Amino acid sequence: MLDQKETVNTREFAVKVDTELSELYDQIWTINSKIQIIRDDIKYAAKYNSSEATIKSYNDKIDELLIQRAPLKDRVRELNLIYIANPWTRAFLVKGSDGHVHSSMECSTCFDTTQFFWLTQYSAHNEDLIVADAGETACTICYPSAPADVLNRPSKIVTADSEAKAKAKAERDAKKAERIAKEKANAPTASGEFLTYKEGKYTREIRTERTAVTEWLNTYQYANNPVVTVFYDGTPHTQESIDHQLALRAEKQEVCKIIAQALAGKHGVSFETKWAELVAKSNKRGY
Repeated sequence: MLDQKETVNTREFAVKVDTELSELYDQIWTINSKIQIIRDDIKYAAKYNSSEATIKSYNDKIDELLIQRAPLKDRVRELNLIYIANPWTRAFLVKGSDGHVHSSMECSTCFDTTQFFWLTQYSAHNEDLIVADAGETACTICYPSAPADVLNRPSKIVTADSEAKAKAKAERDAKKAERIAKEKANAPTASGEFLTYKEGKYTREIRTERTAVTEWLNTYQYANNPVVTVFYDGTPHTQESIDHQLALRAEKQEVCKIIAQALAGKHGVSFETKWAELVAKSNKRGY
């Protein structure tokens, strides 16, 4: 809230007035939006013959919002009178990727539905400075005397919205970098990449060292299963069946070698050392 004892002619005072006005307009816009939604609900309710009690409840909500809005509008009128009595420069940026900076919200190039960022940091500032910072986004209607070379420069204006977006992006980037770093630290390879390999006609991918060890243990079990030569009833397997089992075991053994080699590289030990460690783990678990 403003201190009415402050000197009206100071830029600090102008910034305070416009900052409070900007916040008030935002609050009023929010209330107006709620009112419009309720009015649409009333039209819908009337169309489908809703009860009088239902429509009354909607109107009661509107009355409550109007009561909330009244002191806000009174304060807006009070602050606008201060400005009217002793006007100062202002700057408004149209919301949107190609929005321009205007000296007021009444520019002929704008509409009743145009939404603005109120650049209160430029209130009571030198107009040349505003134009210089606005650069190519300066409205040539509001600032007809702006030099051509200035209008060709990129804008240096930063809004609270753009700061919030930049902060949000920085946070997302930081989380992404943290996730990537965690993935690399947990990866089963020295490079921090996922381990991919072919197993038959399929391409497998292992993302973490923990999964790689589990996969090795499971695969090692299959790679060392004895070749079954007879069925339960004593009927012998065909040579084709035996050859298939041998081929499958050889395939599983190759997968074990690939995984063990990747894990050895990650920890900077020899293949033999890592293989012995994994075999010991398998024996301990009873595989």
